[in-house]
Amino acid sequence: MRLRHIEVFHAIKQTGSISKAAALLGVSQPAASKVLQHAESSLGFKLFERVKGRLLPTIEAEALHVEVAKLHTGIEQLKMLAANLRRFPEGRLHIGCLPSLGLSIMPQAVSGFRRSYPSVTCEVETDHIEALVTALRARRLDFAVTLCPGEHPGLRTEVLGEVELVYFGPRPGPDIALAEIDGLDLVGVSSKDKIGALIAMHLEAVGRHFSPSIEVQTYFLACAIATAGNGATIVDELTARSMLREGFHIRRIVPRLSVEVGFLTHETHISRGFYADFIRALKTALNSYRRNDS
Repeated sequence: MRLRHIEVFHAIKQTGSISKAAALLGVSQPAASKVLQHAESSLGFKLFERVKGRLLPTIEAEALHVEVAKLHTGIEQLKMLAANLRRFPEGRLHIGCLPSLGLSIMPQAVSGFRRSYPSVTCEVETDHIEALVTALRARRLDFAVTLCPGEHPGLRTEVLGEVELVYFGPRPGPDIALAEIDGLDLVGVSSKDKIGALIAMHLEAVGRHFSPSIEVQTYFLACAIATAGNGATIVDELTARSMLREGFHIRRIVPRLSVEVGFLTHETHISRGFYADFIRALKTALNSYRRNDS
């Protein structure tokens, strides 16, 4: 199938008629019909059957559309890239991060970067790690900044540093032993999450059963629910500092628990001059948070 065949086929599959497909593509109905006929002739089978005035895909068309949809997504991303290059000739940086990092180090990092590159357009979005990885593989993001970056096929990982996991709750005091924390009274981060699984493992290791009555998917939400009168939680120090409220306290945990902060890029990512400076701004923001917490 040629590219024009794919465009017309996908448009008809979306709209259910040649006239609507033609309007969607900005071409005449006879032109769209001719492309469809040429596609079917080249393939050797029909793509659509007319049923009660509507074009319905054949079994063969349904099978083809699985791959065509992937190609169409790639074409749309290519169009978006071209549009962005036209809109932002001096440079553009599209960054993704976890919601908790968006509340902590990311604002400072972006501010530091913009002081050196005021003409570069920055776009920042937050999401869970699975969605960030998907966006990187689709080349919708330049970078993704995350906790527990890990290794992912097709992506490069660089560790920026470490942050501690801390007690965040209404009980003041010095460092707190992990064995003193009641796992049943914590607002828990899902054990499907890497940090949630780490917390559960270490609590179980010191004889504290981890079975929270409230479980959430994000670190900042754990802090928000705790501050609403629902006890305490264990989160990374970056999130804890950004969510600190009157009447709540951050206490280091003994023995020390820490997780890595890192960023991910596509393995074929071509580095531009200002990318390295953004990474330096990230490291500066991370180090600043850790100094303020010491």
